[in-house]
Amino acid sequence: MTLSLNYAWVGNSEKQCLEVCAYPFAVPGYIGSGGPGHLILSNGDIEVDDMVSVIGHKLAELSSNPLVNAWYADEDPTAPTEIEDLYEGLYEMGGGGGYIGSIMKDDEGRTFNLNGRNGRKFLVQWIWSPILKACAGPNALD
Repeated sequence: MTLSLNYAWVGNSEKQCLEVCAYPFAVPGYIGSGGPGHLILSNGDIEVDDMVSVIGHKLAELSSNPLVNAWYADEDPTAPTEIEDLYEGLYEMGGGGGYIGSIMKDDEGRTFNLNGRNGRKFLVQWIWSPILKACAGPNALD
């Protein structure tokens, strides 16, 4: 019997790759002024705010493709795209193609799409819903 250990590595985006890993709280230089600009942190802690979204994304990948051999978006075996990667960087309805969507903001301009305990707010990526057969998130209207 062969056992496998599934895992995901989630690092500290502020110290390891701020411009790329902390998107949309930091904007990569290659996007320039053509992107949405950076969003205001939900909780004021870029490491935690970014990790919450990445962990949610990785948990969805782990549950939909635990052996990294299923749930691909296309048939090209040389460059497979996991189903969750289609929605990376999508946080709201109307998003896609590099546009993150129309994000909710609180009175201080902090961006979020998920309410947590004790008034905390989070911005998490949308994920594939096998029930809806579409991308969905905590702030979906349908």
